[in-house]
Amino acid sequence: MIRLGVIIAEPFLSQMQNMKYRLEQNGTCELHLHTYVKLSELLELYPKVGALSDGIVLTEIAYMYLEGKWGGFTIPTFCYEISETDLYKCLFQISLSQPDLLFSRVLIDFVWEENDYLGLRHVVSDTDFPITVPYMQLEKEISHQHVYKEIAARHLNLWHEGKIDFSITRFGNIVPILRENGIPHIYLVPSEKSISQQIKQIITEIEMIQLADNQIVIGHLSFTNPSPEDTPQEQRELQLMLLHKSVLEFTIEAKIPLVIQKTGNGLECISSLKDLQMITDYFTNCRLMSFLEDNLPFRVNLGWGTGDTMYRARKNAMIASEQSAESLIQGTFVLQANGHVIGPLGSGSHLSYSSELAPYIEDISRSTGISPLQLQKIWGVLAKTDTNELTSEDMAYHLGITVRSANRILSKLVEKGVASLSNKKQEKLRGRPKKIYSIHLSAVTSEVPST
Repeated sequence: MIRLGVIIAEPFLSQMQNMKYRLEQNGTCELHLHTYVKLSELLELYPKVGALSDGIVLTEIAYMYLEGKWGGFTIPTFCYEISETDLYKCLFQISLSQPDLLFSRVLIDFVWEENDYLGLRHVVSDTDFPITVPYMQLEKEISHQHVYKEIAARHLNLWHEGKIDFSITRFGNIVPILRENGIPHIYLVPSEKSISQQIKQIITEIEMIQLADNQIVIGHLSFTNPSPEDTPQEQRELQLMLLHKSVLEFTIEAKIPLVIQKTGNGLECISSLKDLQMITDYFTNCRLMSFLEDNLPFRVNLGWGTGDTMYRARKNAMIASEQSAESLIQGTFVLQANGHVIGPLGSGSHLSYSSELAPYIEDISRSTGISPLQLQKIWGVLAKTDTNELTSEDMAYHLGITVRSANRILSKLVEKGVASLSNKKQEKLRGRPKKIYSIHLSAVTSEVPST
């Protein structure tokens, strides 16, 4: 059964306890509930919860805070969201209980352009539209420890200035402040139906990730020229022994288990996709190749193959190893089960890429507030897809973040002139057309060879 660690604000705990009972009774998953008061508590709480969980569910503000601190997450991490249905039901109940209340005098602190105002712009006129909080402003406040006080202060200031008659918040940790100051309010949380649907979707995604993580991976290590026929038997056996010893030392140092066995002119390493992602830093740089280059007096070729069977993974590994041998740039190649080739991942090409773009990425990072790690990942996506255009959905998929986070990053890049909206025509679309962004991280991006 999937184990989910749920980190929430204290006021939401009672409802989640009811949901925990129902989900565990139905055999859906195990929920382990944890609460926090200060965002800084998350820095210690998240790793502890993550060590015992298959995935973590956070409040949106907690997700934004940790993503800003770390640039990403080490395990599948999600945030629960207020749905349009949840919000509309709340507004309908308010209109019934307080028919004289004007929506234009209501503050809602969780609708903004980045989430399309949860559809309100399509059903409420500008004159009747509620007071909202700009997403960018909220994001800046999250970077420091007093974010809840500042969110509460916005409600208090508007209340004392006589600009609002009612508040709707999704931030449970400001509820005591609203209550103490007599501000009529609703603390809106997802309905049990909405939470149940979101958790079931999260479980499905985690199961898919686990299935992919358990995919068979084989690494094939062979010797660079001269060929075996030109190398004395004793020398080749010594090289094999040194290679085997170095790979063993790598597994101990990196704490990544590999099954190592001799095969023809080299070694074979059996592992899983999850471990390969760790070894290759998610297909950007091969730590094993770097280790061998530092510890062996001779060069080797390394190719990784993935597949749903040992035969397919081994075949792909041998092809990838051949590409490593033929490549003008020393490095590792990966041949995935779907036929996609990634490489070279060797330390040489990785360092060349970093030294060329690091100054520019650092400048963009300083001006946008986006972490250098995220910017490097975006550069990697552009190189991998051989295009400078992508949607927020594309970015979310490749970077392993939410679509909302991708929208936020793209908005920042547009604001600083690093990206622009593309005018590319989209045909045969169903529903609202997606925004396509042209990214201009650096002029050298167009010169990066496709991988």
